[in-house]
Order: sequence, then C-alpha cells, then structure tokens
Amino acid sequence: MSDYTPPLRELQFVLDELVGLDTFAALPGWAEIGSDDVAAILDQAGRFAAEVMGPLNRTGDLEGSRLENGAVTTPTGFKDAYNAFVEGGWGSIVHEEEHGGMGLPRLVATAVWEMWNSANMAFTLCPLLTEGAATLLAEHGNTQQKEYYLPKLVSGEWTGAMVITEPQAGSNVGAIACKAIRAEDGEYRLKGQKIFISWGEHDLTDNIVHLVLARIEGAPAGNRGLSLFLVPKFLPGANGAPPEGTMGARNDMRAISVEEKMGIHASPTCVMAYGENEGATGWLVGEENKGLMGMFTMMNAARMAVGHEGIGVAERAYQAALSYARERLQGPDPDGDGKSQMAIVRHADVRRMLLSMKARVEAMRAIALEAALSVDLAARHPDAEIRALHEARVGVFTPIVKAWCTDGGVEVASTAIQIHGGAGFIEETGVAQYLRDVRITPIYEGTNGIQALDLVRRKLAGDSGLAIGAIIEEIRQFDGMLGEAGESPALAVIRGRLAEAGSALARTTHRLLDATHHEPELADAGAVPYLDLFGTVLGGYLMARAALIARNRLSEGSDDADFYAAKLATAEYYASAVLPRAAALEQAALGGAAAVFGVNEHEF
Repeated sequence: MSDYTPPLRELQFVLDELVGLDTFAALPGWAEIGSDDVAAILDQAGRFAAEVMGPLNRTGDLEGSRLENGAVTTPTGFKDAYNAFVEGGWGSIVHEEEHGGMGLPRLVATAVWEMWNSANMAFTLCPLLTEGAATLLAEHGNTQQKEYYLPKLVSGEWTGAMVITEPQAGSNVGAIACKAIRAEDGEYRLKGQKIFISWGEHDLTDNIVHLVLARIEGAPAGNRGLSLFLVPKFLPGANGAPPEGTMGARNDMRAISVEEKMGIHASPTCVMAYGENEGATGWLVGEENKGLMGMFTMMNAARMAVGHEGIGVAERAYQAALSYARERLQGPDPDGDGKSQMAIVRHADVRRMLLSMKARVEAMRAIALEAALSVDLAARHPDAEIRALHEARVGVFTPIVKAWCTDGGVEVASTAIQIHGGAGFIEETGVAQYLRDVRITPIYEGTNGIQALDLVRRKLAGDSGLAIGAIIEEIRQFDGMLGEAGESPALAVIRGRLAEAGSALARTTHRLLDATHHEPELADAGAVPYLDLFGTVLGGYLMARAALIARNRLSEGSDDADFYAAKLATAEYYASAVLPRAAALEQAALGGAAAVFGVNEHEF
C-alpha cells in the first residue's frame, strides 16, 4: 500500500483560484485570514494526516475495535493519535471562539477534513460526530448544557455520538420506540435499544455525550412525537458538574455488541442498550416533540461530511492506483530493446481509468468546496438577501455533495482495484480496503435514494425551482465567458459539451418540477438519475471554470505550467467523456417511471 500524500497544490488551487479565498476574507471576522495563513493550516493538517493518521489506516483495519466485558478497545495507536489530535486543537477548527474554537471558515475546514478522511476515514468518524454534536448543542442547547458540555466537545476532551437508528426504524425515524419517562428536576429516564451507533462506546476519552432521539410517554405517534435528549456516558456530579478531576456516576447505558462490518473496522459501530436497570438519565435538548428539528442540525452537517468522506477515500484510492500503474511493468516496451517491459501507466485503458478517477475526484472536490463557501456566506454575509440566497443554495448542494460524491467514491475505489488487477483483489495489497471503507457512505445519513428524493421533492418543488434555476442560469451565463476566451481547442470542446449537458439539465428540471405536482410517481422514479445528472453537470461547470483559469495562467507564462496543463487536459477529458452522459441521464430521469411502476411486486 502506498503512503498518503496530501494534495496540497490541488486544494490550494481550488481555494485560491477556483472558489476564491478573497470571498470569505470580506466577511465579518475573517478579514485577517489570508492565503498564506490557509496554506500553513493545510500544510500542518496534511502533515498530521500523513504522519499520524495515515499509518494507522491499515493496521486499524486489520486489528479492528473489539468489545470485551462491556468496554470497547480501539486498535493500537488510536488513543495516542487521538490525544495528539486534541492537543493540536484540530477538533475545534470551525467552532466559534466563544466556545473555545478557532472560528475558521467552513471552506478551510472542508479542505482539512478531506485530507483526514483520505488518511484514515475510520478514525476521522469520531471527531466528525463530535463536531456535529457540538454544533447541535451550540444551536439548540440550554445555557447549562452549553456551559458544561460544549467546551469539552469543542476541545475533543469528550466525544459525541448521534443516536437515532433502531432495529425496526431505519430511515423511517417516525417508528422510533425508545421511551423517555419524566423524572424529577427536569430529568428523563430513557429505555430502549439503538443500533448502528458509530463511536457509541470507545476508550479514547473519559466521557461520551450521546444525543438520542426518543419518545416521551404519551407523545404523538410518528415524527411529531420525537424529542431529543442529551445522555452522557458518565453523569454530572452535584450542582451539574463533578469535582475537578473526577467523573460522576456511570449512566445506565452500555454497548452490548460491536458490529462486524464490511469496512471501517477500526470504527466501533455499536448496539447500545439504554435503561436496562432504572433507566438512562437524560436531559431534554430543545422543546418536547421537536427533536427532529434539533437532530437535523447534526444530520445535515453530517450529510455534507459524509460526502467529504467519499472524496477523501477516492483521492487515496487514486493515489494508490497511480503509484501502482507507474511501478507495475507489463507488456513489451515498443521504444525499448525488445526485452524491456513498460509500466502499465502507458497502456491506453489504464490511462483512461486513471484520467476518469482524476477527473471525478477534481469535480467532487470542487463541488464540496463551492458548497462550503456558500455555508460561510449563508452564515456571515452582512446582506440578508445574499444570506438567504446562499442558504437556499446550500440546501440544493447538500444532497448532491452527499450522494454524488459518495457514489463517486465507490466508483473511484472500484476502479483502483481494476488498475491493480488481480493484486487489487488480494487483501494483502491493501487497496481493497478503500472500497470496503467507502461503501458505507452511500448508505450513511439517509441513503442516496433519500437524498435524491430530498432534491426533487423538497429542494426543487419546495421553492418552485428558484434555487435550482439560479444555479442553471449561472451555468448558462458562464458560456459567454468561455466564448470570450479566444481560440482554444480544449475550451471549444468544453464549451460545446457543457452547453449540451446544461440544456439537458434545464429540460429535465422543468419536466420534473411539473411532475412533482401532477405525476409524483414520475418524479420519484426519476429522482436518482436526476441527482446524477445534476452532479455531473455541476461538476462539468466547475471543471470548465478551472479550465478557463488554467488556460489564462498558461497564456500568462506561469512558472507552474505543468500543473495548469494537466488541469486543462483533465477538464477536457471530463467534458469529452463524462458530460455526454447527461443525455442518457435525462432520458433515464424522465422515462423510467412507467417501467418502475409497471412491474407487479410478484414479478421481481
């Protein structure tokens, strides 16, 4: 298995030139963050990823986390790595300074998280969930919860867990049966079982803060009756906090098993039991029966974060495949002496596969960072109308980042195995781990089919296509910029293919918007290919923007000509080989409903 190399130049290009650091630098509180500062942050985060997290990726996969006598032990080296993570302050990068965080823009943090996911996705899941828990409490917690729990979550001294799923209630959270019984002093006693709880129990920290969806006795059925509870592994002591240096009593909750999974073996996925005795003590977060409102704060952030997992693993898989293709000798070298072999990177199909991986990773990265910039603008722009515009834009981007980037992660990881040939199918080489690890991401945080339904039912129909229409219009207007760029064979190809694909997206959007009102079955059946179409075109648009920048830099005589030439060539490949799929996806999105609902259930 090859070592991980942080793609600092690629990330810096997207941040500095494609998305634009100057955009967030104009926002309140971030004026002093310059390109050099961001470069230093990325360099240090990349070094931590490569030197501390990366070496544990393979060993953690082989050793895995294990449950013994109710306690979970993580793989060798994970506890030391986590301590170093906390000491470096890495878990606090996006949290506000008032809570002990660094207060960095989401745009910068997204680039950092990509590298951590590349280095070790299983490890990174733990601080990812902790960040989500802290964000949830910052927005929905009461004063006491914020004062006691939030600083410890922000620093990483304690970790957080998102606790939703039950055996009978997967995506249908309205079927949750975990029960909350009112007790004295505003406390509740929780009783029930939860499954698939990532990092629900472990040995990295002294305490774990569980955020649990449950139903108060007598609450309405379905989603309307769910409440959100803070349930710590160890309880606070007298007056809300234990004496300094000590921990309160152990709560009535435990891990009863750790799942044996296809991948991310180092991440303990727990079955948790609450209230086997008197009941697990919990405190209400927010209002009764409005738990989903609070949990969605954590879930929406997690959906973006899962998309970043797909990108991170795809980048790592691409690096491994490229390294192998350069080293693996097979086939006579036509330029040699007749006896020498040539590296497989020179074979046409291997080059095609590598270029397909590189293009998809670059498109996914650009989409994720473009979305992150909109998160920052929605949060801090002084103009309310612009904040609202970007909030709607984030709503559109979220299912695309989550679904298109995780599907892409699976595709790229699978291609990495193909490039390795038979060696890729052998666990000893390590490349199969990337596919095993990333395969969970299309399932996490609402399956990709649910993301597609969200895109069509809520984001498209919710505002009658205004937010999506604005993005399509942005793509259309960019055609003029390509037309003004002057003669360039590569840009001519890109412009033509992007125009065709953009038109396909516009037509499909218009048709599905109408279908959401008059033919809901057509809208539902077409949702997944529509999201694929949207992601493909959006990626093509951002690749085209990158190509225009690269062409201009080359015309200016850049000292980094090789980098920009590769950027232009990769964008041309995407336009030539990927964007033509838009026509087929348009037909799939509009023509599949009759077949989907025309088959009787017994005919499957």
